[in-house]
Amino acid sequence: MSKLVVVSNRLPSLPEKDSPRSRKENVGGLVSALISALELSGGGVWFGWSGKSSPGEKKKNASWSFGSTQIVGFDLTRREINSYYNGFCNRALWPLLHGFQSEVQLHRQENLAYNLVNARFAQELLPYLEKNDSVWVNDYHLFLLGRELRRLGHEGPIGFFLHIPFPSYVTWQILPEPEEVLDGMMDFDLVGLHTRTYRDNYVYTSQRLIDSSWDGKYLRASGRRQRVHMIPIGVDPERFGPGDAKTPAGRRRRGLQEEAGNAQIILGVDRLDYTKGIPQRILSFEALLQHHPEYRSKVCMFQICAPSRSEVPEYINQKKSVESIVGRINGEFAEHDWVPIRYFYRSYPHDRLSVFYREAHACLVTPLRDGMNLVAKEYIAAQDPEDPGVLVLSKFTGAAEDLTEAVIVNPYLPEDVADGIARALSMPLQERVERHEILLEKVVRHSAEWWFKTFLKELGETSPD
Repeated sequence: MSKLVVVSNRLPSLPEKDSPRSRKENVGGLVSALISALELSGGGVWFGWSGKSSPGEKKKNASWSFGSTQIVGFDLTRREINSYYNGFCNRALWPLLHGFQSEVQLHRQENLAYNLVNARFAQELLPYLEKNDSVWVNDYHLFLLGRELRRLGHEGPIGFFLHIPFPSYVTWQILPEPEEVLDGMMDFDLVGLHTRTYRDNYVYTSQRLIDSSWDGKYLRASGRRQRVHMIPIGVDPERFGPGDAKTPAGRRRRGLQEEAGNAQIILGVDRLDYTKGIPQRILSFEALLQHHPEYRSKVCMFQICAPSRSEVPEYINQKKSVESIVGRINGEFAEHDWVPIRYFYRSYPHDRLSVFYREAHACLVTPLRDGMNLVAKEYIAAQDPEDPGVLVLSKFTGAAEDLTEAVIVNPYLPEDVADGIARALSMPLQERVERHEILLEKVVRHSAEWWFKTFLKELGETSPD
């Protein structure tokens, strides 16, 4: 009997013991969705890099069970990590796919390492595959895995989902081998993307560079057929409900209220990454205090920054920049009983994030570019429908294509974001309720469960032309 095999660059961080409580408290939304997809398929395998390095000699792969899923990880060498992951993935593909051309750093050796590690993923995965197993490949680290699995003889369906933007045709050509990557991607039977814009970019780029044809559903090139589908990822709304005042969550809410000094809370939650526009957001909050002085001592910004890629120089500099701006603004505007910005450089489990979401009068999701952004949807799901907060959303997120009832802003223009914050804080209750009702319906309709079921349905319907 065929099974589902999920492949990602890094394996998820999972608790040692699987239980409903451990999942609720420790497992992130995307991981939970993919584990659920595996269980829906009757159990399967999640395969990826262990996150560890080992010398060049062959080492037995690590394997353990999580529920009905077998987790399998293999080590990369230090050279592979530096050239493939820290190099081509983080310094070339990540900024390029987000449209940050000036941040792109290309080196032929790192491009070669990317190709070789994709081939190694296929070789390490092959012993765990049966002839007709379905393979679900995740994200830009593994653009070429479909090609490599076909070369090794795998005959089952292979699907791919891109969790970040697909750029314009012109931007894609910055890659050293843009045609080869697209041609390799044609060995996926299904390609899923978050939005119509990303889908259209991918199709047009394929048409221009590898002479594929498009009929509105399938790409065809060199005798191969590929389903290309827009499937926006979602969240599990039930994970973000209100906490009773007597529960730990309820007590944490009271603690946040006390820390804010009864000021209205403006919330930002991000990984520390230059694509998230955190310095620009904080400067926009400063613009609010400058242009709307009536909000001084009346609002408090809580900015959560989860550590990310702390070995990469660009991220080290980003952390220094954020902390410098926070310190300057607090030094300029703070009063004896009010600090404008509370800065948290740490990660929080989703149950703790729910407390922040619930207490925030406005949530600023203002990246300079983002594939979707699940914080926006989590915030909506966590609100009290009778007295909801307001989502302030960058026009450059995938979420903005659907969540049009949010306050949409341009993150490159501080005054625009500042005016958006002021609008959110002063919005009448009836308007807040009406907007939230529509937004919540969208979040519930396109949930995490809908996302993975739609992807698996499409993958199951792929067949040779």
